[in-house]
Amino acid sequence: MILNNFFSSKKSRYLRYASAVAGAVLLAGNAVAAAAADYPVRPVRIVVPYAPGGGTDINARHVAPKLIERWKQTVVIDNRPGGNAMIGADIVAKAAPDGHTMLLSTSSEIATVVHLFKNMAYDPVRDFEPVTLASNTPVVITAHPATNVKSIKEMVAAAGQRKLSFASVGTASPQHLAGEWLKALAKIDMTHVPFKGAGPALNDNFGGHVPIGFLSLLPVVPHAKSGRLNVLAVTSAARSPALPDVPTLKQVGYPDIQLVHWYGVFLPAKTPRAIIDKLNADMNASFNDPEVKSRLAAGGADVLANFTPAQFANFVREETEKNRKIIQAAKVRVD
Repeated sequence: MILNNFFSSKKSRYLRYASAVAGAVLLAGNAVAAAAADYPVRPVRIVVPYAPGGGTDINARHVAPKLIERWKQTVVIDNRPGGNAMIGADIVAKAAPDGHTMLLSTSSEIATVVHLFKNMAYDPVRDFEPVTLASNTPVVITAHPATNVKSIKEMVAAAGQRKLSFASVGTASPQHLAGEWLKALAKIDMTHVPFKGAGPALNDNFGGHVPIGFLSLLPVVPHAKSGRLNVLAVTSAARSPALPDVPTLKQVGYPDIQLVHWYGVFLPAKTPRAIIDKLNADMNASFNDPEVKSRLAAGGADVLANFTPAQFANFVREETEKNRKIIQAAKVRVD
């Protein structure tokens, strides 16, 4: 009888404890769901780890007004260039995981730098929650008109006769990788000049200070159409509708070089799943707004915002491995 009373009492205490834990979990889940339903509750910061004027900045500034309409909250574009885009990425990695600070990233700071830099301040896998792919664009190869270079063949010939330099965004960006890859396949030497964003790189390219550019197509299109730059080729599998007269590298004898410059949205690790899912839905809807799609398409970008967070995470893993192979093939090194 005493033992029965003991076990009955112990069982009763256990059941009360289990019930309390279950209640606490339920309340916490309800609180997260409620927070997601109200999200965002204050101004949202989109960190762009590049200088203004480049493709990442253009994506952010096109989508921000649609997010403001949807959320009735201020959306701030925070340009944080430098450190091969790792400065801006690290800011988001260390931000509060509440959905109010996010990263609009390219493949560089997430899927490429990990293969080139041993001592990074953040871990691209551990420190971020993938939200969605936003858009992509080819890398475009440009030349200042004073070079008299109007084709890839002429660029290769010129590089064999005199020392050329090429501008790109940072080190380990898709633009830089495309340049190094073409150098390796064409067996030419050109000096890489890294910039903190496509805006500064473009300024020096059409200013004639750096004769060749490997750049994102988005900021280049207006200058190509105005004649300020000669556009030699794009790195996509097919020609860009934005510049239909410009050939692909495959069409001019370099079929192995096919890569695009993609843009995606990330949150700090440990952001509640409900907030990730809500931001995913809101970002996808905003990037697919007809006005946003039209503006990005005019610059040569394809909107691809239909990924779930899990699908985007798989995409990032595949891109990370692909970039490892490109870096090995092109023998890219960090000086």
